[in-house]
Amino acid sequence: MVQRRFPPVSSVATMPFLLLLAFLTSAIHGQAASPEVGTVQILGFKYAGDGCPPGSAEGEVSDDGHAITVMFSRYTASTDAGLDGRRKTCTVTVNLSYPPGFRFHLGTVTTRGYAKLDAGVTATAQTSYYIAGEPGTARAKHVIDGPFDGDFEFTDEFTDEFNVLPYSKCNVIRDLNLRSELRAGAGLITGRSDDLRLTQEFSIIWESC
Repeated sequence: MVQRRFPPVSSVATMPFLLLLAFLTSAIHGQAASPEVGTVQILGFKYAGDGCPPGSAEGEVSDDGHAITVMFSRYTASTDAGLDGRRKTCTVTVNLSYPPGFRFHLGTVTTRGYAKLDAGVTATAQTSYYIAGEPGTARAKHVIDGPFDGDFEFTDEFTDEFNVLPYSKCNVIRDLNLRSELRAGAGLITGRSDDLRLTQEFSIIWESC
């Protein structure tokens, strides 16, 4: 009986494949990397606008560094206040501190509040963000249709007309600017019925760089 002998597979031949696999694995992990827990902090928090008078807003960052929450205690758009009261705005400026070697963009905004609207009318909550010194502004918008009377919570994704979200610059910390706007028609949109606060939670998407 003749036995066929096959030549051994050379370890040298498999080396390119192993190097490619290692590169792809490190790239995947690099995209998913984020700062260690507790290393992302808010060093500065400023706000201005007719929807957020002095003493009516505060912000915090989650322990894992994946979310910024802004809470408003006097953010109300209502037809009860006449034409000027139907549209309110606020611009929040956050100085976010985080370790070098990372960059970020915002993925979504979750808005929680209360609305009371007549039939056939709408209220809108619109939010945008940009990073000082960097190009681009991303926006998210949600429309509530009447009749509606109750608390709401909705999550919207940030997009821009070119599908290129504003990113922070690697190893350079610059202000993150969050601009929101509430519009009400024949009703109001305001803070939730339980704590009287309107809140916005922004998801932070990190990448290593």
